[in-house]
Amino acid sequence: MSAEQLEDLPARLQRWADSEVLAGGRVSGLAPMPGNAGLSFGFDVVDGDSIVVRSLVVRFAPPGVRRSGNTDVLRQVPLLQALQRAGVPVAPLVWWTGDEEWFGTDAIVQERLTARPLRLWDDGDGVPDPEPYLRSAVGVLARMHALDWERLLAGWESPRPVAEEIAFWDRLLVKHPEPGWTEAGQALAADLQRTDPGRHRTGLFHGDFHTNNVLFDDDARVAAVVDWEIAGIGATGLDLGWLALMTDPTCWHPDQAAAMRVVAEPAWLRAEYETAAGVAAPDLDWYEALACYRFGAIAGFNVRLHRTGRRPDPLYEDMASSVPVFFARGRELVRGG
Repeated sequence: MSAEQLEDLPARLQRWADSEVLAGGRVSGLAPMPGNAGLSFGFDVVDGDSIVVRSLVVRFAPPGVRRSGNTDVLRQVPLLQALQRAGVPVAPLVWWTGDEEWFGTDAIVQERLTARPLRLWDDGDGVPDPEPYLRSAVGVLARMHALDWERLLAGWESPRPVAEEIAFWDRLLVKHPEPGWTEAGQALAADLQRTDPGRHRTGLFHGDFHTNNVLFDDDARVAAVVDWEIAGIGATGLDLGWLALMTDPTCWHPDQAAAMRVVAEPAWLRAEYETAAGVAAPDLDWYEALACYRFGAIAGFNVRLHRTGRRPDPLYEDMASSVPVFFARGRELVRGG
């Protein structure tokens, strides 16, 4: 958001809270939420005795940007409503608007939960046994994939064929700062197209499913799945492959692999998923290779944004050494390695 809009945000939120939450209420503790490029903010609404009445998160569409895919926050409204109706745990939707008089852009507001994610990388909070957390997360993933999307999300999104999914990410590959990365990514894309198993189960996919985007209660039960910006309809194996990538040290440079706190064998994830879903989940190696391709394309592009100063983020410079590893490991996986 622009500096002017950020400067004006407390006053705009105060006006909103006074109208929509509590007349005379006060906005307190406004701060950016992690992982959303500065477009999500947490805050409390307190009464005259400074008692918290509501704890909330507001998410904005990037101002001045065409609304499409992850830049269209209102696209999440029917999705979140469908998930709530189906009993899939999400942060409850409170309010939304396309009226720019409120915030200068589209916005949605959700409850802010006290549950916490299980961070993929060690953040100094200690490392609990990840197995019960992953088992809970995979159980919810199975429920998401079973959603009757044709009924509950009629007209929301057209299914994206796998070939289109692979082709989509080439637009980022060609913008990588290292030509060798582009070549390696395109080679993996060709391997994926050539070895496409062609037996994809179609349903709702999250697109970025891992334990950073799942909020857990203290007993490891899932309180909510968050960050639905890139969700869509397509091959549900995308999500299990993505979770496998994020928890499989063999896909990462040794420096990143050494810092992983959530580690699981892909075969274990597959077995847990099949038990929870009651359906077979074949071709996990192929889907994990697809995840290597997708994340390699994303990571390499973000390294470029960091190095050019367009979007500084040292996290991606640290991850740069893993970009060629993603592509190399993906090629091994599609070849049965």
